Amino acid sequence: MEGVGEERRYLSPLRAQQAAATRRTVLDAARELFVEQGYGATTVDQIAARAGVSKPTVFTAVGNKQTVLSAVRDVAMAGDDDAIAVKQRPLAQEIFRAPDQGQAMELLAELITGIDRRYARIDRVLSGAASSGESSLRELWETSEAQRLTGARLWATALSSKGRLRDGVDLDAAVDILWLHMAPDLYHRLVHDRGWTAERFQRWLVDTLSHQLFPGRPEREAAP
Repeated sequence: MEGVGEERRYLSPLRAQQAAATRRTVLDAARELFVEQGYGATTVDQIAARAGVSKPTVFTAVGNKQTVLSAVRDVAMAGDDDAIAVKQRPLAQEIFRAPDQGQAMELLAELITGIDRRYARIDRVLSGAASSGESSLRELWETSEAQRLTGARLWATALSSKGRLRDGVDLDAAVDILWLHMAPDLYHRLVHDRGWTAERFQRWLVDTLSHQLFPGRPEREAAP
């Protein structure tokens, strides 16, 4: 039955592509609804209707409502549904390779702003969901907070490896400063609530963090 085997091998990539497309559609619909009306008010039936699929398809493509929120969160953080950690992505790798603190900070602010642009509204949704009393949602919120602290330590270590930190700021203090400024709520308040542009926020982040972390002006090589 050689022909049957060849047909199965031919159809498998197509089915995988269709499944991935359905998953993206479900996650996009869920994100819109979560942002519009919150986690508690959103139902799987509504997600299915917005995505144009059946309710069982939502469960097959992603999972229950909590799993859907977790997946929406992951995509918002990373920018896509690929299983690649943020620190392994191209912009993060540029930060590690940056020759000095100034260039690293410019890139880091770009990274933080990009994540916040996608994730700040979902962070608000997750925060509200975590207060509902469901333990799994609270755990998801705590995981997000812990991951931000891990990221802050990663970037503080990278910045300190490219030059000394400001007097009175040790590595732990740098971690705390970065952890605070990486909080999506800060972006949400300045951009969504106060009307800043993302570009203004990114510039403010560079200036503020450079002042708080670096000795005097950032140690950036002068342009030729």
